[in-house]
Amino acid sequence: MRINKYLAGTLALSAILTLGAQMPATSAAPKMTLLWSEDFNAKAGTTVSNKNWNFDIGDGTEAGIPGWGNSEREYYIQSAIKQDGKGSAVITAKRMPVAANGQTSAANPYACYYGTACEWTSAKITTLGKVGFQYGRMEARIKMPKGIGMWPAFWMLGSDIKTNPWPACGEIDIIEAKGASPKTAFGTAHGPGYSGGDAIGSLTAMKTFNYSGFNTYAVDWKPDQIQWLLNDKVYFSLQKADVGTNDWVFNKEFYLILNLAVGGQFTGEIDPDLKSGSMSIDWVRYYSVDGVGKVTRY
Repeated sequence: MRINKYLAGTLALSAILTLGAQMPATSAAPKMTLLWSEDFNAKAGTTVSNKNWNFDIGDGTEAGIPGWGNSEREYYIQSAIKQDGKGSAVITAKRMPVAANGQTSAANPYACYYGTACEWTSAKITTLGKVGFQYGRMEARIKMPKGIGMWPAFWMLGSDIKTNPWPACGEIDIIEAKGASPKTAFGTAHGPGYSGGDAIGSLTAMKTFNYSGFNTYAVDWKPDQIQWLLNDKVYFSLQKADVGTNDWVFNKEFYLILNLAVGGQFTGEIDPDLKSGSMSIDWVRYYSVDGVGKVTRY
């Protein structure tokens, strides 16, 4: 998702994601070995573990990318993600009161890049500098938020992002969803020469609304290939050859990100009557596949 992404605006993703092989042939079941997991089994009201997770705070201005590079409307705060005591971590996006003069107040102390008190709060967590991953299967069981304007995502960026800025660091969007299309899952890759509106990926139709229950979203990632899965079924495969003369930037360590954005160039306008939305993450699991895959803890 995320850094100067979708600069082409709200073009239909099916029109701009044109490369890569669709529905590759399946083979014998691989041997999967669990290397890392997060099950969110703490008591209700507990935040996520700081052993594994960082909290991005703000509207992106501090990072030099107001609106997180996508014209998003939310301000990330740590308290917007809590474990529910039932085995899930829940990110809650909440519409904030904005006074007639647009200024911050005791009820809404957050100032946003668009010149007024922030319209929404939400949360974003990452494993940067704490846990890194290279190859294998990364998956999560997630129940998406309901509401036009919601933009939840489960994704990865290259761990070298500080010295190799986006898009050269690479980005793997395991799943992005948008409230206006609640029966569609989007999987995408970004790199130099194929980022933003020129990203490479695909989408797949879902049998039920993504907010009506949990679904498992995953990538199988190996040298020179990434496959996207919805509920254990591959719907898109990307090979090194598909990026042409551009650099394939996925044969290295990446870190993990979970967030719930509101508004922005991918999801579009926000329902003016929408007050909140919640993204529930049951678990995140990372496996080696046939012995390929490595987790690094810092």
